[in-house]
Amino acid sequence: MKVAGVGLPIAMAGATGAAEQPPSEGQAAKRQTVIVDKKQLPRIYRDGFETLKVGLCQVHTQEWALDENLARTLTAIEAAAEQGAEIAVTPECVIHAYPFDDTQGKSQEFREKLFAAAESLDGPRLKSVCQKARELSIHIVIGFVEEGTDDQIHNAAALISPQGEILRVYRKVHCRHFESIDHWGYFTPGDDFFVERLTFGNRTFNVGLMICFDREMPESVRCLRALGAEIILCPLATNTSDMSACTNRADNESITRIRATSNELFIVVVNHADRFNGGSFIVGPLGELFCQLGQAPEVLVYDLPVGIITKKFHNEPLGWMGWGYRRPDIYNKYL
Repeated sequence: MKVAGVGLPIAMAGATGAAEQPPSEGQAAKRQTVIVDKKQLPRIYRDGFETLKVGLCQVHTQEWALDENLARTLTAIEAAAEQGAEIAVTPECVIHAYPFDDTQGKSQEFREKLFAAAESLDGPRLKSVCQKARELSIHIVIGFVEEGTDDQIHNAAALISPQGEILRVYRKVHCRHFESIDHWGYFTPGDDFFVERLTFGNRTFNVGLMICFDREMPESVRCLRALGAEIILCPLATNTSDMSACTNRADNESITRIRATSNELFIVVVNHADRFNGGSFIVGPLGELFCQLGQAPEVLVYDLPVGIITKKFHNEPLGWMGWGYRRPDIYNKYL
C-alpha cells in the first residue's frame, strides 16, 4: 500500500507481529523490513504489559527541498495516525534533509542556506506540524534546524502534544566535528537532557529524546535513565547496519542495543529513507531487536510493551544490569 503518491508502504506491528507490505517495483533488491515474531522475543513479554503505539516515520528526503520534505513528513504522520500511532517519530533534520558541507566550513553559500532553513519555534513549517498533531490528536517528535539566539542554530527535536503545543525542545548535545560550531560545523550544541512524563489515555510513560550521535556517548542514555526514562526516541541521519546479520565487529546499531540493555529501557531510532539507507529500528531492555525497517520509505506502527520497564526492570533497586551497584562517588574522581 502506498500513501498519497509518495511511496510509503504502511505496516502495523505489535507483540503479536504482522505481515509487512510487499516491496514496490524497483525496491526488491533493497534491504527489507524485519518484524521479529513474538515467539522469538524473550518469554518475559508473554505476561502482558501496558503498551504504547509508536509510529516510525521513515521519510524519503531531498537536500534543501524544505516544502517537499515537509509534505512527505506530514503524509507519513497521517499514515501513522491512521494505523493507530499514539506518538510519531521523524528522522533528524527531516525538513532540510541534512545535507553535508563538502568544503568543511568554508562555504558561505552553504552557511546561508542552512541558516535560511532554520526555523524558530513559531515558524510556519513547525506550526504546520503542530496543526497536524492537533488535527490527528497525536504526539509528534520532529527533527529540525532550530533558529536560536545570537546568530546560533541548533540540531533539534521538538516534542509536540496532541493539542498542538510544543512541550519541550531537545538540542543535540553531542555534535561531531562537521556539525559543531566548536570545530568546522554550524550547530551550537545543546546543554541539557530531559524526560517528559506523557499520558496516553489511562497510561503514563516517561519519554526521553536524543539525536543520532548522542547514542554513541554512554553518558547520554545514562543521563536519561537517571531522569527516569522508560523509552528514548532518537531521530537519525546516518547509514545503519543490517541488524539481522552477524558481523565480527561493533557498529552503531550494536552499540544502541548495548545502551538499551545497560540502562534497561527501549530505544526507538528513526532514519531517513534511501539517502541514509533507512534501517529505522526498535530495541528493548534485554538488548533484543523488535523490528528494523528496510531502505525504502515506510511507516511502521509498533505496539510496544513499554509498561514492562516499570514493573520488571526499574522496580528492582539494584537492577538487572547493576544500576543500583553504581559508585558515582568513585567515578566523580575521574570524570
